[in-house]
Amino acid sequence: MTKELALVLCTALVVALLVREHKLRPLPSVELWIPLLWLLIIGTRPVSAWFEGPVDSEQIAASYIEGSPLDRNIFLVLLFGALYTLWKRRLDWKNILLSNRWLLFFFIYCGVSVLWSDFFFVSFKRWVKDLGNLLMILIILGEEDPFGAAKALFGRYICIAVPFSMLLVKYFPGLGRYYNRWTYEPSYCGVTTNKNELGIILVICGIFLVQDLMEVHDTPKEERERLSVAVPVALLLMSAWLLRIAGSATGQVCLLLGAVLLLSLRSPQLRGMTRHLGAFAAVAGCLLFLFYATPSLTESVVTLLGRDVTFTGRTEIWKDVLSERNNPWIGTGYRSFWLGPALERLHLNQAHNGYIETYLNGGFIGLILLVLVLLAAGRRFAEEVPYEGDFSALRLTFFIVAVLYNWTEAMFNGLSLIWFVLLLAVVVWPEPEPEFETSPESYLYWGEEDGREA
Repeated sequence: MTKELALVLCTALVVALLVREHKLRPLPSVELWIPLLWLLIIGTRPVSAWFEGPVDSEQIAASYIEGSPLDRNIFLVLLFGALYTLWKRRLDWKNILLSNRWLLFFFIYCGVSVLWSDFFFVSFKRWVKDLGNLLMILIILGEEDPFGAAKALFGRYICIAVPFSMLLVKYFPGLGRYYNRWTYEPSYCGVTTNKNELGIILVICGIFLVQDLMEVHDTPKEERERLSVAVPVALLLMSAWLLRIAGSATGQVCLLLGAVLLLSLRSPQLRGMTRHLGAFAAVAGCLLFLFYATPSLTESVVTLLGRDVTFTGRTEIWKDVLSERNNPWIGTGYRSFWLGPALERLHLNQAHNGYIETYLNGGFIGLILLVLVLLAAGRRFAEEVPYEGDFSALRLTFFIVAVLYNWTEAMFNGLSLIWFVLLLAVVVWPEPEPEFETSPESYLYWGEEDGREA
């Protein structure tokens, strides 16, 4: 009876939160339901996984080779819906593609790499789904108010994902918890399929909630009662509690970093310093080198985070996967490395490093293209953030958090929430070219002054 009562109460809470969101941030267009449904799927678990009983993340990952007809059909409907929406909007595709040339080259290379994959059809299906991420981002950025659209989507997602994660963890352990296949240790996954994914969604939710609280603070006093600061505070506390029990040290550090970045970018002086983003990145690279080159410093920092010097075995994982026989230039093909014998030989389903994972699947060519995408985005942020509004600051925060998060988790490409927000950060929506009238009356002739020809 306790489970049933908890389910009813949690559902009522979620409905109330969604009603509040609808009043505060109504969806700007009906088409945004498509990316909202996409977001709810990639930010939780595949629809078919909800009907499979207790969670086993490794088995779910392995089942992707076979695929689920239900998931395939749902994704196809959403993909065709997104394509129809973008076709109906009559976008300037030439300008969009030229503005995102490095991202375009990266996706084209990933698509070509399926040709040398030993699992061509599976690799191709994964690439098509990854293209779906781009389509959803274009729908969001194509709105008249892309920042408002993003807040409306993620606000609804947070109202569903965070309360239901708490419900599943506490009252439905068959869905909210699982035992590691190799160590038999219990872990918490909430609405996702493993603790690492739970950590990812909580970081994203936490950053949005901090942004929400900042906006409430900036709202005139007479309107604050309508916004109610209690709701985002409560959801942020729930996210922090879930992040703690998930044991995601990377998530805790990234959430703290994201909150500090958002708060810092409120200062015009600190926002202006982002024009030196390249210099800051170089300094960060030097500090990272110093961190790894000084064993005593490494041990002190990781001990402070409650981890060991191997980052919970990640350094050993990196050595093992890099020692695998692999084509160093072109890799095994788009997201194909873990479809082969490496899955059973290494007892893993990811390299726990997005850059190494990209190298394994796409070789040096894929890794270089990814780095060029990130460098191009960083250069754009250095030019825009000092002069743009809150949306630019939020996108920069997501960019930095995603780049760092992929140091201990492999989340570039695929149906991952961290990859989705990274694309939201790096995709450029070009300004429309000004339209000029071509009627004879509209021309201004040189030499004409006060209505008289010279």
